[in-house]
Amino acid sequence: MAHSFRTIGLLRFSVLTPTYFSERFASLEETAAHLFSPERMALRFNLFENLCLPSLVNQSDTGFDLLVLTAESMPEDYLQRLADLIEPHDHIHLRPVGTGKHYPLLREAYNSVPVDGVTHRIMFRLDDDDAVDTDFIRRTKRLANGLFHLHDDPPPTIIAYNRGFYVRTGEGEAEVFDACERAPLSTGVTLIAPVDHNTNPYRYVHRKFPQHYNTYSDISVPAFVRTVHGDNKSNPAQIGLTHKMKPAQIDAQLRHHFNLSIDRLKAL
Repeated sequence: MAHSFRTIGLLRFSVLTPTYFSERFASLEETAAHLFSPERMALRFNLFENLCLPSLVNQSDTGFDLLVLTAESMPEDYLQRLADLIEPHDHIHLRPVGTGKHYPLLREAYNSVPVDGVTHRIMFRLDDDDAVDTDFIRRTKRLANGLFHLHDDPPPTIIAYNRGFYVRTGEGEAEVFDACERAPLSTGVTLIAPVDHNTNPYRYVHRKFPQHYNTYSDISVPAFVRTVHGDNKSNPAQIGLTHKMKPAQIDAQLRHHFNLSIDRLKAL
């Protein structure tokens, strides 16, 4: 039978749920106070507007749907600002949700995109403070099609993009450096699966994907920019090779693959 794909991405923008951040805050009210504090919102909007969203809007292939999952209870001025950023882009959809359990909200969001007439979904995830390269969608579709032909009955398969750049802030000037990871990252990680397959790339801790799915690691080009700052939920450790490139080489690859520069990233 001929196969066909629907490409769907999802990112979370300050989703309020009792099963996310529960290890840090004792109540939903405490979580909301953290999520929607003016300082945190300023940081998140800055990174989303200047890094994450442009990387999705400027894709060489815009044949995909992206869901931006956020909280219905987000203060109205922030919710309207987010809606205004997304409104010009037909393939990007704002999805405000209530305070249900975290993973079911993600699953319902992926399932909300119609898949009539296709056999498989290409599902990717991205955080609102990170970016993918401008050829990410086109390359992912090409890899998905190629991986599909490796098996008579293709199993759910992960594509992990393990080469890219980090921007790390701290005392003094921000640092931009290269990395090539040896385990799957969350940034842009993709699950290819039949339309009736009921999991998505948020189902497992991304570092553990190879013990749950066939996993293909692509390091052909730098595919991600990941930011490390004071509001990361997880501890973004680098597990693999880092700091192998000189600043001029990094700058050239950022310009070619992301339409960015070291100076612009440091300014974030």
